[in-house]
Amino acid sequence: DYQSETLDLNDPSIYRDLSKPVGALNPDRLAMLIERYNDLDGFPEEQKFLYGSHYSSPGVVLHYMLRQEPFTSMHIALQSGRFDCPDRLFFDLAGCWRSCLTSTSDVKELTPEFFTCPEIFTNTNNFPLGETQDNKQISNVKLPPWAKGSPHEFIRIHRLALESDYVSRHLHHWIDLIFGYKQRGPASSAAHNVFHYYSYEGSVDLDKITDEIERKAIEGHIQNFGQTPSQLITKLPHPERSAKEKQPIAPFESLHAGDLKVHTPAKQFGGPKSSCGAILSLHAIGDSVFVLHSDFTLCSYKLNATRNNSLPVQIKADKCRMLENSSPLPRTVDNEEQSNEQGSNVMVNSDSFALTMGGNYRAADHGADSSLLLLSCDAFENVVKVHSIETLQLQRSVSGGHRGRINCMKVSEDGALMVTGGDDATCRVWVVEHDALATAITDGYVSSLGLDDNEITCAHVLFGHVSPITCVAICSKLDVVISGSKDGSICIHNIRSGKFVRSLHVDAVTKEV
Repeated sequence: DYQSETLDLNDPSIYRDLSKPVGALNPDRLAMLIERYNDLDGFPEEQKFLYGSHYSSPGVVLHYMLRQEPFTSMHIALQSGRFDCPDRLFFDLAGCWRSCLTSTSDVKELTPEFFTCPEIFTNTNNFPLGETQDNKQISNVKLPPWAKGSPHEFIRIHRLALESDYVSRHLHHWIDLIFGYKQRGPASSAAHNVFHYYSYEGSVDLDKITDEIERKAIEGHIQNFGQTPSQLITKLPHPERSAKEKQPIAPFESLHAGDLKVHTPAKQFGGPKSSCGAILSLHAIGDSVFVLHSDFTLCSYKLNATRNNSLPVQIKADKCRMLENSSPLPRTVDNEEQSNEQGSNVMVNSDSFALTMGGNYRAADHGADSSLLLLSCDAFENVVKVHSIETLQLQRSVSGGHRGRINCMKVSEDGALMVTGGDDATCRVWVVEHDALATAITDGYVSSLGLDDNEITCAHVLFGHVSPITCVAICSKLDVVISGSKDGSICIHNIRSGKFVRSLHVDAVTKEV
């Protein structure tokens, strides 16, 4: 439903029939396609098709994504150096849906960005997309009335629709068509889900085609007209998704409050009697837990399974020693009001420390104290310190080019990368004990600063903020660094290249992004 002012997600009539491919949703069009299918007398039966186009092709992706790079450049390249005819561009969601229902050559599905990326609807780069034949200037995509003109609202409601009870009860039918037993064979024909012979995986062996012209023609057809995904389920229907769980019934309805008992562990560590001060940071590596106190005492504890190898495990105190070249903290962040204060108050919290094995990280080596490093951003000296867990000696102390206090740090899940954020409104990406990775990703600007070190190497300086950095996150699998600053801005950068990807700003009044 792309016409209504509001949507009732519990109304089945607003959804498409997920048991049918897009090409079979309109019975009148389907009748035309079946007639054409029956007229393909010159084709072998296994090569006859209902749809000459496809729901998954480069052209479909570029059609939807043309407003955002790198898809803009790819779209222009596909159209021989210019944007496509304005009337054929993606500029009206309702019009696009009508085309998918009526055109014999338009059976495209949606891309994941329709549920995740509001930017695809906005011409933020002001590309000259032209004017339609009825004199409509093309810029942003026209959204349904229920989106209230907001791409973010469209994405929000679209995702709610995807997770609705109706879709949960019927999505398995769509999976059968795209990935399952209705993709090929008699079930495919019965469901009117037959595409061009070349679009199916394994339908043609290009290596056996000796005619160069014929091989290039087939390759071009596959690349331009689309490919059907690999068939994952060949015989049985995909099971239906479970409906949303109902509110659980309280398991202790008959239990009175007086019958409840508070569990007190048989043994506790630290507490008010401890002379080490408040706990700043906790780190679990393998069977060891490391606890850093405010006086920079590092205590370690060993986890041992009980005799019958069941939970709970036994915890035994191991070591308790002071870090070298560290002095007790005068105070730490203990409430939100303090952490939001403006100015240069010294703040240290759990985001000031990280434990890693660096580039030598191996899952099997967990618990090997000899290779563990404690990384910390010193709020007094404005440097990143590297301590050995085995000796607790200070191995390195470097600034990485930060000008002013370093507020926060995070280590990637593989232990080889670290990001820091400072008062100078910049972030630094570091490589920890991995020379090959450091050589591969360190950019020329940072190399000219001479910030490399044996243990940690500064690889990138990330710009984009205008106020002090307050928090950072890093994910090497997604190849992104995300940082937040005091003014509420969020920036996303690429790890390997150090390039700025995008920023988000939340309006203080409307709370809109």
